[in-house]
Amino acid sequence: MENKLQALADKLYQDGLSKGKEEGERILAQARQEAGRILEEAKGQAGKIMEEARQESEDMRKNSLTEITIASRQMLSRVKGEMETALLEKTLAPAVHAAMEEKAFVQELILKLVSAFRPEEQSALPLVLVLPEADRAAFDGFLHEGLAKALKEGLEVKFSGDLPGGFRIANREKGYLLSFTEEDFQALFAEYARPRIKQMLYQ
Repeated sequence: MENKLQALADKLYQDGLSKGKEEGERILAQARQEAGRILEEAKGQAGKIMEEARQESEDMRKNSLTEITIASRQMLSRVKGEMETALLEKTLAPAVHAAMEEKAFVQELILKLVSAFRPEEQSALPLVLVLPEADRAAFDGFLHEGLAKALKEGLEVKFSGDLPGGFRIANREKGYLLSFTEEDFQALFAEYARPRIKQMLYQ
């Protein structure tokens, strides 16, 4: 009886051991399969992350190159503009200043403009000539001699302390004002001179 019990116990033990071994192998195989799946997913995720990082890096590189190109063009344009302005100031400004300091030149301009504005069909001259207060004495003889006829025809002359040099002409009837100061002439001549300066500098 004892032998039978021992044999039964051994059989149960062997069956349990065999089943446990099978279960263990099944669990181990399942774990290996799960580990393989996780590894493949991790590899795929890593590849995706690497591709996203590469794309982001490429985008940053392109953006940086674009920004550098734009900044370089802006800087070059600014330097060119400054060179043109400096050259204009060195050449044009002194010439205009010298011409505007020459009272005979300014008086000749005034005569030509007043003559050009004289309406043939009207006897009155609806113009106001504004001169610098500082130049009142210098223009005294010119007003009584050169502009005597225009003054009789209705030209009005005013002196202004706000006008540093040159002159202005206003039309009382039509309400417009034309300015002929040193700054006005510099701006006018600069518009014509700048393209030629660009051509000289960059070709």
